[in-house]
Amino acid sequence: MGRFTVIGAGALGTLFAVRLSEAGHEVEIVVRRAERQAEIQADGLRLIDAVSGSEEQSARAVITAFPRVRLWGEQEAFGGKDGSGPHFILLALKQSAITRELGFELGQRMASSAWMVCLQNGIGHLETLAAHVPAERMLSAVTTEGAMISAAGEALHTGRGMTWIGEVGGEGAEVSEIAQKNLVYWLQLAGFSASVSKNISSRIWQKLLINAVINPLTALLRVPNGELLSLPGAGELMRALYEEGVALASALDIRLEPDLWEQLLEVCRRTANNRSSMLQDIAAGRLTEIDAITGGLLREADRGGIALPTHLTIYRLIKAAEAGHRP
Repeated sequence: MGRFTVIGAGALGTLFAVRLSEAGHEVEIVVRRAERQAEIQADGLRLIDAVSGSEEQSARAVITAFPRVRLWGEQEAFGGKDGSGPHFILLALKQSAITRELGFELGQRMASSAWMVCLQNGIGHLETLAAHVPAERMLSAVTTEGAMISAAGEALHTGRGMTWIGEVGGEGAEVSEIAQKNLVYWLQLAGFSASVSKNISSRIWQKLLINAVINPLTALLRVPNGELLSLPGAGELMRALYEEGVALASALDIRLEPDLWEQLLEVCRRTANNRSSMLQDIAAGRLTEIDAITGGLLREADRGGIALPTHLTIYRLIKAAEAGHRP
């Protein structure tokens, strides 16, 4: 079975940690606060399957797991002892947490036999990490699984999706191909739909465009994902954001799937009850991932002299909302 270290106990971190633990994999989760460590050790992590039915059904579909819990400050290497077999480090932190300082510490503490698997939205984080973590030991994961935190130590699995795994270094080394296949197999054993992608950069951009349409609009309109499909005017905004993103990708020679618009609508339908992380951040007075998502698009557009007027307006509105709702 697989060996996993999950860094971050947010919605996705909880989803993967619980599912992998339930499947019999060896799992540890890394948190920053001692109180959080004590809570998980005492009560475990809980995952509620809110995908497949009524509230009554969902209330019964609760999975509780008790992974090993480590504090970030502990100096033990991430990935265990070298030579003890493949070990995957699932980096489930928000994009805003991926700083040069974090990258340096991960590079210092990551065992040489381990694989870093990056689950972030947006763009730019891989370059930040690759300055300190060997690119040939990094994998990118693009997932459309829907999850949200419902209470302390508890997450709702709000939408089933697909997870693609691809190498960051792009060298096609045999050891990387084996690692990718092992990771996909172990994710499948845990109930995830997963596949190796030979063009992960395209997958990253497709998810970036989907997030750049859905997340800011749900945050500004204060609605779950599915309501974007029925609110007056929301569809036109979605389409404008989408078309601008597609034009940018085309200018950058990034290949997108021709049915991406339908995929975007399907994400809204499949995660209809999900409150996006950006909506949750605005409601809680926290900084959002707008700089990594819409900001990433704007930076790429600026380099190429391309205008993204709708994205720029949305970006400014989210930044104003951040400032207006912070304590």
